[in-house]
Amino acid sequence: MKIVGLIGSYRKLGNTEVLVKEALIEAKRRGAQVSSLRLTDLRIDPCKGCMACTFKLEDCLIPDGWCTFRDTVLESDALILGAPTYLLGPAGIIKMITDRSIAFTGRAMERRGKPGAIIGVSGVTGWDPFTLPMLNVFMLSCGLKVIDQVMFYAQGPGEILLNDLAMERARKVGSNIFEAASHPAEERTYVGDHGLCPVCHQNLFSAKDGVLECALCRAKAKFEAVNGRTRLVFDPETLKDHRWSEEALLEHFSSAVLPSGPRFLSEKEEIRKRASKYQVLKKK
Repeated sequence: MKIVGLIGSYRKLGNTEVLVKEALIEAKRRGAQVSSLRLTDLRIDPCKGCMACTFKLEDCLIPDGWCTFRDTVLESDALILGAPTYLLGPAGIIKMITDRSIAFTGRAMERRGKPGAIIGVSGVTGWDPFTLPMLNVFMLSCGLKVIDQVMFYAQGPGEILLNDLAMERARKVGSNIFEAASHPAEERTYVGDHGLCPVCHQNLFSAKDGVLECALCRAKAKFEAVNGRTRLVFDPETLKDHRWSEEALLEHFSSAVLPSGPRFLSEKEEIRKRASKYQVLKKK
């Protein structure tokens, strides 16, 4: 069993790297073969939106480190992802790689249900609302099933080492991911910290016409008053057919993504004509 720790921090042996490696040490103690990859050591260029990876199922044409990341994902049995919080969300390397992970779309390899665990780190409580959601998007875009996730709080480099409860929780992450990888995909259940959404366990919702929708997975809910207390009641259909379900991803790919290619080609000349007026604007 190969478990890889992905470290999305620019700081060497900072709190993120310490926590991820503590989890890996526990997984190794349980019998796993472990290794780590510092995502920040990879040169990752922005996605160019050429869509060759999607429409032609070609390898990404950008000559940088993304293929190293991709191969690491494919060759592992489970992943632990860690990243620090910068301004309300994770470090930029997370978004850069997530954007490039469109290259997984439409390929059967992304639907293997491989287990993943998430470690978020923030210096101050309340300044991390997008960290876990964005780390979830990173994992889900790679086709992984998140079975554990937790936020840790520490400011100085390595300061988390002084928090015995935090280090114990990191070891629990390693134990949980080992257990998940030891069982068939259909037996893997979520064991991490729970949020309001029962699908992705995040707490980001949009509200429209009295209906709440999870921003991450699109599960829908309404407020209901019971015995003087308010609770969220979720639509069971959206819990089953959420954004990241295999059926929903296939539907999105076949009905929204694939038809856009031929449509654009048929409209390309008209678009070019209408865009010609913007060519006259001078660059600074």
